[in-house]
Order: sequence, then C-alpha cells, then structure tokens
Amino acid sequence: MKYLFLCLFTISSVFAIGMPNQLSTNNAIFSGREIDDMIDIIDQQQLNLSNLQTTIKETKKINDITSFEKKLRGYQLNMVENDSHIKYQSNTQERGGINETVLIVRTSSEKNNYQVIYTISSSDTTTEVLDIYKSRLETITNDLFTGKAQSFSCVEAWKNGIIDIVCFIEFVKKSLDMTIIDEIKESHFYTWTGFTPKWDQKLIQDTEEFNLQIAVREGVGDRTTVTIGTPILINEY
Repeated sequence: MKYLFLCLFTISSVFAIGMPNQLSTNNAIFSGREIDDMIDIIDQQQLNLSNLQTTIKETKKINDITSFEKKLRGYQLNMVENDSHIKYQSNTQERGGINETVLIVRTSSEKNNYQVIYTISSSDTTTEVLDIYKSRLETITNDLFTGKAQSFSCVEAWKNGIIDIVCFIEFVKKSLDMTIIDEIKESHFYTWTGFTPKWDQKLIQDTEEFNLQIAVREGVGDRTTVTIGTPILINEY
C-alpha cells in the first residue's frame, strides 16, 4: 500500500480518463457527512482550516446535451469555450469565495456517453461560506448525478509549531472508528491509509477496502500542515 498511497494524490489529473484499473468503488454518492466529520476533527484539534475541495464524477448517457447545458447555465455557471470538451465555471467573487467548475467530456459519440466532473472548492472557511458550500454541493450533485457517481473530498489545515502526532492520529482513530491499513513515517512527514465504517464511499485494492487518507507535514514555514481526504487524497500535501 505504501507506493499506492504516495501516488494517489495525483488522481485529480486523471479524472478526465477515469479511475486507474486496479481501483473500484461502491455506488454511493457523497452525502456530506464526510465533510462534517473532517471539519469536526480539524476544529476539535484546534487547527486552522485553510482549504476545502470536493469532486464528483460520473460517466453517463446524455441524450439531449443542449438541455443539459441549459441546466448548467441555470446554476449561474458560465461556459468557457474549448475544442476538446465543454466547461462551465462560476464567478468566484459572486459566489463569496467558492469556486465551481463542471467539465463535460464526450466518451462515445454514437451512444451519447459523457463523463461529467463537478468540482467545488473554497479557501474561505467561515461558517457562512461552509453552509453555502454544502448546500451548493448537495443541490448540484443531486440534480446532475446518480448513485453511480464517485466522490472525492479533501480538507487542508495548519497550525503554528509542531503537533503531537501520536495524540492526533489516536484522536482520529477514536472519532471515526478508523482501522489503519498502512502508515508511512519519515522525517517530519507522516501518512496514514485507513478505513472507517462511518462513511459509505470506499475504494478497493487487492480485496482491501479503504476510504480515508491523512498526511501531516512538519516544518513548512514553521508550521504543521494536515491534509485529510476521502476516499483518497486529491490534493498535493
């Protein structure tokens, strides 16, 4: 699992061509509980939340792509011209610091199959923005996707100085009933791959299930950074 973990954060770069063959997921769309649980861990550990990102993706049949595009414009998303795909994005300032994109890639012209990828992120982590973030995520994903969609979320946080690594991971294990599958300990850098029964989304590697990854890096500008992702990390850490 070690080398698998180290490369999985690059998954966002391969969304347009699908998941790696050795991975599979159950058909459970993102419920929002995972974000709440991750933010709760950040708050209880007195860390400073700095960034939040969620990506939902699904390959689906769209018989009337024109109507589908009109629906996207109804979400106040603006079309960005591109020869190879259709892309819609939000005006970040109008959304109060929340950035959204919807990428539509045709995978089969004969069968009207498309891969739809929705990403929402924010570096503004006030309570008001978080409420808008979760509301927007719930509305759009429920309208655009089915239970076959895959979802990936990450939260990033920081704290000045060094945190107690042992206490931190024990707190996470207790909070989420987490079973650690793999861990890496290097100088000022720690990672864990695990499974929590509290979350529905999961990946399978060689019959082993996991749905949680954590990275902690010390000494970046005299601060400790923490990244938590489900079911994998989708941001660099």
